[in-house]
Amino acid sequence: MNKLIIICCIIIPVFGISQSKPIKAKKVVTVAKNHNVKYQFEDQNDSAHIYYMKGWDSYKAKDTSAARYYWERGANCSSNIPSKYSSAFRYGLMLQNGESVAPDKDAAFYYYNLGSAEGRKEGDVDATKNVAAYYENGMSVKQDFKKALEWYLKAKAQGNRFCDADIARVRGKIAKGL
Repeated sequence: MNKLIIICCIIIPVFGISQSKPIKAKKVVTVAKNHNVKYQFEDQNDSAHIYYMKGWDSYKAKDTSAARYYWERGANCSSNIPSKYSSAFRYGLMLQNGESVAPDKDAAFYYYNLGSAEGRKEGDVDATKNVAAYYENGMSVKQDFKKALEWYLKAKAQGNRFCDADIARVRGKIAKGL
């Protein structure tokens, strides 16, 4: 048995059999007085994606506490990749619905805003639509149909195909002077 363990410890690294991808580092020379060399990881944004995927794995396994933990971490990463914004949306949903945490619509609105990325392409389309719904219904913010329309249009521009009825409804309310 000991020989098998030793053989596995030798063979796996030699043949590159591994479940994790090695992180590449590039050399970055600092302009400090001591001229030390620092290393900067090429893929600094990967942690948001890892947290997002771990959140999904936990959620599918019905471990909502772990999912909440991972999605909150992913939402608060410093990266600007879609996984960060999707994590923020998912965490916002958990806050709104009270999954593994007390319901908090104000915090959910914050995370929906974060997830929307101000309507930029990398933002989560569902988070953007939820920001619009908050404005339309006056949840956690003052009811404002013009802002709701603005956010529904941002969601449509991001690629949300289910905003047409919302846009028509809000335009109708604005036309009625509501």
